[in-house]
Amino acid sequence: MSIVQLDHFTLRTAKVEETAAFFRDAIGMTEGWRPGFRFPGRWMYAGDRPMVHIANVEADNTEMAAYLGNRAVSPGGGSLDHIAMRCIDLADYQKRLGALGLPFQERVVPELSEHQLFVEDPNGIKIELLFPYSPDNKILGDNLGRMDVHAVAPVPSSAS
Repeated sequence: MSIVQLDHFTLRTAKVEETAAFFRDAIGMTEGWRPGFRFPGRWMYAGDRPMVHIANVEADNTEMAAYLGNRAVSPGGGSLDHIAMRCIDLADYQKRLGALGLPFQERVVPELSEHQLFVEDPNGIKIELLFPYSPDNKILGDNLGRMDVHAVAPVPSSAS
C-alpha cells in the first residue's frame, strides 16, 4: 500500500474563465482535454498531466452534484473540492479504512481506467485515492456506481 504521487486538485468556482486564465497566464499551465463529464468545467495541464480541475458552479447543477456531491463555495469565488492521489494496492486501502471505521465511497470510471475511492479527513476535506481500474477490483465502500462519460474534443490552448 503506498501513495505514488499527488494527482490533482479540483476547484469549484463561478469564475471559470478567470481561474483558467490565472493558471494559464500566471502559473504557465495549458488548457487541455477533459472527459465528457455531464457538467461544465476545464482541466489545466502541467506538461501532459491535468493538475487543476475547474468545476463550473451553476445554480441547480444536478449533474455536478451527482458526481462531486454538494459543497458550499467560499465567498472568495471558489473552494477546494478535493485532493487526489495516485495509489496502488486498493484492497489494502479498503481494509485499512474499514479497520479504522472510516466510511468511504467508491466508483469506477472505465474511460479513465480508474477505480476511485473517496474519504474525508477530520477537517471535512474530501480525499480521492485513484487506483488502476481492473474488473477484478471489488467495491467495499458505499458504491457510487460506474461512471460512464463520453469523449469530447480537446480544447485548444489560447495564446497569451
